[in-house]
Amino acid sequence: MARSIHEEPGLVAFVDQVDRQPQLDREEELDLARRFQAGDRAAGDRLVAAHLRSVVKMAHRYRGYGLYLSDLIAEGSIGLLEAARRFEPDRGLRFLTYARYWIRAFMLSHILKHWSIVDLGTTALQSKLFFRLQAEHARLSASLGEGDASIDGQLADKFQTDAEVVRTSLQRLRRRDASLDAPVGIDGTSTMGEMMAAEGANQEQVTASAELAARVREAVATIWPDLDKRERLILRERLLPADEPETLAALGKRLGVTRERVRQVEHELKEKLKAAILERSAPADDSSIYMAAA
Repeated sequence: MARSIHEEPGLVAFVDQVDRQPQLDREEELDLARRFQAGDRAAGDRLVAAHLRSVVKMAHRYRGYGLYLSDLIAEGSIGLLEAARRFEPDRGLRFLTYARYWIRAFMLSHILKHWSIVDLGTTALQSKLFFRLQAEHARLSASLGEGDASIDGQLADKFQTDAEVVRTSLQRLRRRDASLDAPVGIDGTSTMGEMMAAEGANQEQVTASAELAARVREAVATIWPDLDKRERLILRERLLPADEPETLAALGKRLGVTRERVRQVEHELKEKLKAAILERSAPADDSSIYMAAA
């Protein structure tokens, strides 16, 4: 469990100071946001300070993962700063409506990184499994009985994956990392690290894949606000699926259009993503990404 506020020196004073920050109305926060974008750093500091209480509140929601509450608040604060930098006041959103995405994203990323030194993954499905699987398993176990043979299948259906992924994920969540320097074997002369062979992609390939994934995420964020509901659905289900992409025919049926029309929209989306990636790859590019708050 995360340590409480009273177990971390200095955190009580920080939270008290945060609680004393005056709240802003819509006009005040929009004015501060515009001034910050014009280069007034003090305005940005005021905008961020007024919303730190929301960071503290959200940090309490994720304190059950064995991390310091202060670390979660720090990560959420970085997300809040990122939101202030990217916020576009002329779009008409309240700042917190927009900032919640960034606060939560930074906190969840921190949890996933520090739960295990071995990457648990960052896809939508893996994040969902990490944060919801154990609670759903406990609920079904209480209802059906611990060890009921149908539980894994029901969880697989709920999370739209297969039973083996459920079993593997539960094992990972229940077992924290072991040191690679820990001795193994009867004589204890070998370590776990010495007995592990390197498999899969090398570090260069992993880094290249991560960079590409980051560019795709930024490109999606760039075009997202300008997409209609149909385009967003096709983007999620065809180009960014958690598992297998939905078929053109199935999407056409859901949207009331032909399979060919779905394919055309998908092609248009790919072109938009390609253009956004190329634009952000240009050295002189300094455009911001604006994530939809919906």
